Amino acid sequence: MNSLSSLVICPHCDTVHRAVSLASGDIACCVRCNAVLARYHRIEANQVLALAVAAAILFVVASVTPVLSIELGGLQTQANVWTSALSMERGWISAAALVLAATTFLIPMLQIGLLLWLLSFAQVRRRAPGFTGALVALHWLRPWSMTEVFLLGTLVALVKLSSWVSIAPGVGMWALAGLTILLAILSQCESRSWWTFAQSLES
Repeated sequence: MNSLSSLVICPHCDTVHRAVSLASGDIACCVRCNAVLARYHRIEANQVLALAVAAAILFVVASVTPVLSIELGGLQTQANVWTSALSMERGWISAAALVLAATTFLIPMLQIGLLLWLLSFAQVRRRAPGFTGALVALHWLRPWSMTEVFLLGTLVALVKLSSWVSIAPGVGMWALAGLTILLAILSQCESRSWWTFAQSLES
């Protein structure tokens, strides 16, 4: 059983609910607006740590290898996340470069780092220092990780430019696709499940 805290407040309509215990496959919904309040998640530190390590490896690969390779007039240009951001560093569009670097590189890096920090201590049945702050940070960072947006934009550019120049996906694109999938899987572990998981660890 995965015990919820004593009270649950719906984030959509502010209805207060009394806690229930969820079994495997159960979903708790708001009685007023039917919004999903919680899902049963049995968090196994080993499994989540393996996903986090894989995400870290893919993150490094996606950051240092080219996402696209463009050839025009005998000249070849390779672009990755950083060169895409640096190409927009001047003028009014520099704000977009900062957003691109933050949502595609800095925020995913923080997410993965925090997960590795929490789970490395969980492996030895200990609560990591700064556990509460790390969970709050993970909760607030989740909506701002947008690797899937960058991936979609890259695929659109690949299709649009293919009729004009010789363009091919690089290793970084495949790594970015894998990273996007892993981050989506990791984000399915809701904050409430992490708090429940923390109760089983030593203070």
